Amino acid sequence: MKKKIKPVPILLALAGGAVGFFSAQAGLKVAQTMPTSVFITLLILIIPSFFLVIALHEAGHALAGVWVNFDFRMYVVGPFLWEKEAGQWKFKWNKNVNTSGGMVLCLPTESKDLRNRFARFAAGGPLASLVSGVVFAGIYAVLTFLSSSSLFMQVLTGWVAILAFLSGVIFIITALPFHTGGFSSDGARVLRLYRGGAVARFEVLLLKIIATSSAGVRPSQWSVAELEEALTLAREINAPMRVYLYYFFYHHALDTHNLSRAEEYLNHYLTEAEAVPPGIRAGIWIEAAFFYAHIKKDLDKATHYWNQYKPSAFIPKALVLGTEAALCQLRGETDQATSLYEKAMTEIPTMLDQGVAMSLKDQVQEMLTATNRFVHTSTPVLLP
Repeated sequence: MKKKIKPVPILLALAGGAVGFFSAQAGLKVAQTMPTSVFITLLILIIPSFFLVIALHEAGHALAGVWVNFDFRMYVVGPFLWEKEAGQWKFKWNKNVNTSGGMVLCLPTESKDLRNRFARFAAGGPLASLVSGVVFAGIYAVLTFLSSSSLFMQVLTGWVAILAFLSGVIFIITALPFHTGGFSSDGARVLRLYRGGAVARFEVLLLKIIATSSAGVRPSQWSVAELEEALTLAREINAPMRVYLYYFFYHHALDTHNLSRAEEYLNHYLTEAEAVPPGIRAGIWIEAAFFYAHIKKDLDKATHYWNQYKPSAFIPKALVLGTEAALCQLRGETDQATSLYEKAMTEIPTMLDQGVAMSLKDQVQEMLTATNRFVHTSTPVLLP
């Protein structure tokens, strides 16, 4: 079967290449007019400058999220990651290359006026980049007007010019409406939400489902009618985000103990795994490994999916630990399983999705109880 060519990634690559080429040409011309030490210093500053403009862009999302009363949960810039766990902010090193640019996670905690609120949240990043670019351009104009010949002022002026340029590039890239690689640009999200109709309705339903679960409503209590409406709309408009609905259907069926339907939805989720970005795709493999280890007691299948899992900052530790524990239990490694189940229980309160966390807690507790019962009944009694 001939692989379908996706024009958006190609166009973005060509645009990126063009920007890089002309930027390099302009940089070489400027380099000829400045001292070598200044040029080398500016080269060194390019990478931290990139992370700074990304930080400002993501800060725009965060501020917009707080403004519309979303729960600000995660802030990622390059190798730096801050995450709110149990109400406390914690710093971690971001080891996931798929989020090495930047990301902010803000979750709606209730469904009032979600369409406009999420549109404002999505617009916050590009707006912050635009404002940053204008501010840096203004500072550059002032510094140029002062025209100081000192090395420090030359470095400062050049650095501000880099920040203004990068902010402008980030604004253009994120404001343009496009969808590629399982992700939508901020501009595409804003456009979909303000367009109305089936597209906006699907987006709102998906957000409402996320908000409901994030607020701690367990899967068995989710609205099946809204899930089915969202899936119908997703098929009607061929929404790329359709794949995530199978995740919600899977957890609803699992929490209502409809295991055959849960496996059916899990298989749909697995079939469309390629539509999920690599960093998040790890969640599909770990969900499948957990299902076949804990529910089906199928060690071969569970191991198959476990081996496809790659560590990711987006995957709850509790689910990973619970899956590893279930695999140990199937292999007869009871002590190791017990230890991992206990660790999983301590990690469940830190999960972003508190609705799914409630369901997972019941399952891990059930497995932990069964493991402890096995240990106690299999311990030999020494008679005098």
